[in-house]
Amino acid sequence: ASRCIRFGSHSSAVYGVAWSPKGNLVASAGHDRSVKIWEPKVRGVSGEFAAHSKPVRSIDVDPTGQMMLTASDDKSVKIWRVAKRQFLSSFSQQTNWVRAAKFSPNGKMIATVSDDKSLRIYDVNTGECTRTITEERGAPRQVAWHPWGNMVAVALGCNRIKIFDVGGSQLLQLYVVHSAPVNDVAFHSSGNFLLSGSDDCTIRVLDLLEGRPIYTLTGHTAAVNAVGFSQDGEKFATGGNDRQLLVWQSNLHTYDASQFEAKSALLSSSCDTSVASVYQQSNASSTALSNDHSIRIDMRESHAYNILDENFQVLDSEHTKLPETPKSASKSSSVGQPKAMLSHAKLVSKELDFKPRSTSPRFF
Repeated sequence: ASRCIRFGSHSSAVYGVAWSPKGNLVASAGHDRSVKIWEPKVRGVSGEFAAHSKPVRSIDVDPTGQMMLTASDDKSVKIWRVAKRQFLSSFSQQTNWVRAAKFSPNGKMIATVSDDKSLRIYDVNTGECTRTITEERGAPRQVAWHPWGNMVAVALGCNRIKIFDVGGSQLLQLYVVHSAPVNDVAFHSSGNFLLSGSDDCTIRVLDLLEGRPIYTLTGHTAAVNAVGFSQDGEKFATGGNDRQLLVWQSNLHTYDASQFEAKSALLSSSCDTSVASVYQQSNASSTALSNDHSIRIDMRESHAYNILDENFQVLDSEHTKLPETPKSASKSSSVGQPKAMLSHAKLVSKELDFKPRSTSPRFF
């Protein structure tokens, strides 16, 4: 069984949504240049304001739930106080559209990616840009923080995924596992796995401890625009141009880094179409946004479908494994390389009609 709460106050496409840490508020942003604050229990808009002079591409809430972050086509990134709907500060070093902006896990830093081909790291307290990394081959489309807060994954329009060390701007891992631009990336809560979605219609599961991709999932029939893990890592959701929101059950074996010999930190992104963003607050709910100007919060309780293990492809990866780094006191250098495996995944719910193709995945 499932139930859906629909909000439809935006006048055009919704590009981003974010939950507050307590789950009592949802913030949304879109092409109409506005930001809206929703209370699902009240089922109405509790606050709205004109945030930018051009469409707002991304929205995020800090770990305390007190601050909100927006990124826009007006080339700026802004911080707001949630309770008072108050503007606090702006970061305007970007010279083109800002695709995404994300708070670090401790809320002290911000990572932004822009069509000026830059990845920038900002200090929230000082407003200073502490790191700038410029891509040569393609503009970054999305960015995600590692749970430890010392690394970020960047999804690139040139079909690559890169992991950078935030402190030293060092490239830690490079993956070339898609045949088209990468639209989104998401870390597993353990930090051991990375999920990616691409214009090539596939979802990839990357084992970061092994430094290699382990599976490709082919449930979508069009570009995959958004991917996201639940907080406990037991499920992940994907959305794409085929107007589908798919929720998957994954059995990912996680490991405690202390169990293994210390070696290097081997760590290997957004079309604004039908499903442009996916965010999961908990096991029970996921939020999807769409070009029909609406936001849907879907509460799922039953497992609908299973995907057979044999339908997953194990990839012969094309990626660069960088030299090992010396052992240090940081978590990033205390990661071993166990043989982590994805035992199986199951599609547990779906949005809209799903028409299985004759090829994988199959349902029973």
